[in-house]
Amino acid sequence: MVNSRGQVNKAAWGQPAEWIDYHVPVDGQTVGIAILNHPSSFRFPTRWHARSYGLLAANPFCLREFTGSEAAGGGKTLSPGEAITLRYRVLLHRGDEREGRVSEAFSVYSKDAR
Repeated sequence: MVNSRGQVNKAAWGQPAEWIDYHVPVDGQTVGIAILNHPSSFRFPTRWHARSYGLLAANPFCLREFTGSEAAGGGKTLSPGEAITLRYRVLLHRGDEREGRVSEAFSVYSKDAR
């Protein structure tokens, strides 16, 4: 696993990053899955549950657990009619994050104003 900030495996757990990529060898070829976090998304850049046994999930809410700070909290109370936006894109690719052009895909995605 590697994130957009170059943190790898255990070092990527709980860290904020624009994207994260998990790539592994399968039947003699490296394949990967990346999750991209859009800049318009709530608490961009999100923090990631990233574990070497395969867990890979965005989580903008567990700030206390990720930072170790009791003051961090992480909750969000919404008033009636208020909303938050969570925007992510999943990218399946061949190779590692460089071969899969994950950074380039994020660059294109981050400009999408939809």
